[in-house]
Amino acid sequence: MAEIAVSLVGSLIAGISTLVEKEATLLQSVPENTRFVKDELQTIGAFLGVVENMKEDSPKYQMARVWAEQVKDLAYDMEDCLEEQITALTTRNSSWSQYVTNYRALRPFAAKLSDLKSRIVEVSERNMRYHLVIADQVIDNHMNFMVALNKVLSRSVEGTTDNWTQNVVTWAEAPEESASNDKTCAPKVTAVVGMFGSGSTRVSEIYKRHKADKKYESYVWIELSQDVNVTKVFKDMMKQLFDDSSSQPEYTGEDELAHGIQHELKQKRFLVVFDELWTTHAWHSIKKALPHVSRSGSQVIVTTEIVHVAKGCTESDDHVYWVQLLSKQESFERLKNLILVTENSKMTHEDREDFEDLDLKELDRLKVLEPPFNTIEQILRKCRGLELAIGTVAKLLASKSPHKWGKLCDDLPSLLYSNHPMLKDIWKVMIQRYKDLPPYLKPCFLYLSIFPENSDINVEIIIDRWLAEGLVRDRTGMSPRTVAKWYLLWLIDRSMIMVSNLRKNRSFKTCWIHPMMRDILVMISQEEKFSITVGPRKSSSLLVKRLPHVTLDGGSGRKLARCVDLSGIRSLTVFNEPSESIAALICSSKLRAVRILDLSNANEFKITRRDIERVGELCHLRYLNLYKTNIYELPSSIGMLPFLQLLNVRKTRITKLPNEVTQLGKLQLLRASRRTEDSCHNRRNRCCIDSALTVPKGIENLQDIERLDIMDIKDNSGSEIEALGKLARLEHLGLAGITIGNSKQVSKTLKRISSSLTYLYLGACQSDGTLACLPISEKKRKKPLEFPRLQTIKLDGHIGKMPYWISNSWTLAVIKLYRTNLQQNHIMSLEKLPCLVTLALLDNSYISETLVFYDKAFRELKTLEIIRLTKLKTVIFTEEAVPQLRSLAIRCCELRLKGKNNLKLRKVDLDDGVEEV
Repeated sequence: MAEIAVSLVGSLIAGISTLVEKEATLLQSVPENTRFVKDELQTIGAFLGVVENMKEDSPKYQMARVWAEQVKDLAYDMEDCLEEQITALTTRNSSWSQYVTNYRALRPFAAKLSDLKSRIVEVSERNMRYHLVIADQVIDNHMNFMVALNKVLSRSVEGTTDNWTQNVVTWAEAPEESASNDKTCAPKVTAVVGMFGSGSTRVSEIYKRHKADKKYESYVWIELSQDVNVTKVFKDMMKQLFDDSSSQPEYTGEDELAHGIQHELKQKRFLVVFDELWTTHAWHSIKKALPHVSRSGSQVIVTTEIVHVAKGCTESDDHVYWVQLLSKQESFERLKNLILVTENSKMTHEDREDFEDLDLKELDRLKVLEPPFNTIEQILRKCRGLELAIGTVAKLLASKSPHKWGKLCDDLPSLLYSNHPMLKDIWKVMIQRYKDLPPYLKPCFLYLSIFPENSDINVEIIIDRWLAEGLVRDRTGMSPRTVAKWYLLWLIDRSMIMVSNLRKNRSFKTCWIHPMMRDILVMISQEEKFSITVGPRKSSSLLVKRLPHVTLDGGSGRKLARCVDLSGIRSLTVFNEPSESIAALICSSKLRAVRILDLSNANEFKITRRDIERVGELCHLRYLNLYKTNIYELPSSIGMLPFLQLLNVRKTRITKLPNEVTQLGKLQLLRASRRTEDSCHNRRNRCCIDSALTVPKGIENLQDIERLDIMDIKDNSGSEIEALGKLARLEHLGLAGITIGNSKQVSKTLKRISSSLTYLYLGACQSDGTLACLPISEKKRKKPLEFPRLQTIKLDGHIGKMPYWISNSWTLAVIKLYRTNLQQNHIMSLEKLPCLVTLALLDNSYISETLVFYDKAFRELKTLEIIRLTKLKTVIFTEEAVPQLRSLAIRCCELRLKGKNNLKLRKVDLDDGVEEV
């Protein structure tokens, strides 16, 4: 796969450059060969850029694809060779001058390098010999397009998330004005967004209904292609406007056609639908045929799968609607009806009667039905509310006896990928959406096939793993993490993946892929030798030399080594307990090339320190995720991982990090917290937060660290706390255990890193701690403390008064307060924050009996949470307060709520203890 090879070659060139500088005095052949390899890789990289943009119908596509696969294998071997050498240099105790004289250590590397040089020459000559690709072919730069959509994509995810949960209502009903009403106005333009054509399906039903009812005077339905021919579109509109071809005016040019359509529509009440619009450029070319003024009630509906295109067609976000997938009940009824009305159904009379009597409540109650309808639940999960999927699967089921539905369901992924005639419609849509992705996004999207079907995928895990795998391309002026986020937003904008858990209208925590789209990705991954899942009925019987991504999802009845070559594995992810122990895998001498070890989903079975005792031998490791495992202690060998970028030990049993962690020079993210038992049994209203871990000595050595949470500084010396101030790249910091004794050091540290922080959590010691002792709570006369990039602040503990740098921030979007003991005047100091969208008052953070939100206060606030404020008795919203508020949650409180009718809420979560007056 050329896309993956390009990513590998790019990272290799940077690694080689570093090695050449360090090894200038090595064996004579080493620097010469290394420079040669670098130059050849740069040339090959240019050719690969052409291959990844090559169309499948190109005569040389298949040969070029094989060549790219050979380059990919070569790049893997080259990367392993280089990193082994760098690891040896990094971990060796002797000095560099002593090491260069050790020819025994150098000779194996020189021999491998010489062999790799020969292979590179062979691969390069093969391309020239068969004239596969030429360097002067055009290479599209999709990143420029993506960067240009910066503001549009941001609003798509953050600003209009409420619309995503609305049902399509306002445009579903035709106007009720009588035909004699001559009132005119601008026609309303509505955009309908839906996954894989679901918007088209829904609008088509409404269009047909209105046309049958003759609610409008003129009807036009135009199906668009990706390459829109505007003249052809206008001619199609003219044909539909003039049923009698003899009365159709003779127009030829594009402008003449547009003028003629305008003239015909401006005196009528019309419904015009443009189906499957792909670009805003096409819309601007098409809309010139629409009149500026027409009969009142005229509508233009645009269907699309692309959020930013939908927003580009309308004047207001309120005119963009997301077509929700069908509910389980709706899906069941649609599936049932389609099967029953299908002609030539293979159902017996008895089966038909049983199927007609089948009820979803019975299905949910019994959980497991008797044959032949015991697979209905599985089918509904596979279709997941997508009308196109339900329709195609219903046809397939109706063509077979119900007693064969179980096997059909099991075979559905392979039937789908093999383009079964009855699944052709959905296969065509989904495979085309994958092929339309920019080349650099294909491996990133394909990577998501690693995660189980119908699972919510944590977006931070996706981004972290993309970065660790080297799938994110460098972009001038943008950090790799920023580029990765835009990759994700691009996929969401195209409805390729769906947001499943919105977080305070500003971000999203999880996402998911439609099960049938995932089936296609799984089949492509196996065909491209990209990834495989090993588990019950999921393992391959073929031993593949280079299969980089392996997922263990339960016992398979045989050892992993019988399914894949362990030496080629670069990522190992565990979701369910495998047939062999994790310790046995990590101890294997063959499993040494692995870059990703993700055990975060293995909380259903125990993983202990013994399992990861020899993790230090995985010298290439970049990503180690132990989230929610039962590990009590990290082995000291953790310090032997020179390339480790992420270490996640959140919600484990670990209480202290070993000092060897500070030897991880490339570590960028350290996520740490200790699992604690909730004091509340109600998960929704839990009272405890996770305990922090102590700061290890030598933390200042982690100069690449960007995220550090949560660290307990209660027992640390002042020098160790101040050492945190030397971490110049730190963006995300969580500190707990703040006391009067260490507050001075904390303030000094925050001043040193204030310019880089985007997230800050400060927690007072649970027993006697307070945040009021921090000097940052006071306004400085000369130069007040500023956090110019801070977006999220969480304070846990008494603060005395609202810090000046919070109440005057221009960037804060989220404020969460715990146990702060604030009163009305403190809340009023936050009223004018220009970017604040979320305010959470939790756990006695507010101690007055009355809380008032005054007129014109909190102009941008969208989410308000009031939880566990035991002293609060009344909350009042005045007439013009919080005008943008859409979500209100009041829980674990007994109080009176006044002025709720003054709010334009879309989501309300009130406990029984809240009395509305």
